[in-house]
Amino acid sequence: MSYLSYSKSRPFIIVFLVLGTIYNVFFLLEDNKLEKLKSQLFTITGQYCQASKNSSVSIEFKSKSYRISMSNAECPKYPIGSKISLVYNDKYDYFYQQDGLKTSTFKLFFFSFLLFLSIIPWDRLLKKKRK
Repeated sequence: MSYLSYSKSRPFIIVFLVLGTIYNVFFLLEDNKLEKLKSQLFTITGQYCQASKNSSVSIEFKSKSYRISMSNAECPKYPIGSKISLVYNDKYDYFYQQDGLKTSTFKLFFFSFLLFLSIIPWDRLLKKKRK
């Protein structure tokens, strides 16, 4: 017997997924604006390529260090001293790597799909089919 059954934790899961979906809608809208801007070249100051975890590179901008997350396959393309094309969001202080909104769209789809699955009353549907 589990400590917390699914039916009791379901509202928390749904709230978490709703917040995650809202968060990803926000970033999709922000990234959509950034996708239209002209990118700038920045010099890589650090490279953190990992086989099992998320990889990233770091850059310096306005006396501050920023880490830009990227896929494990893409990370080796940016050794220290190379250039990377990024757009800076001065309103929310982060960098965006233009990718045609692939990452933002995928994250939104993922959270929306999980939210959809969590809202379906599976226990009722499965009970009806068993009878």
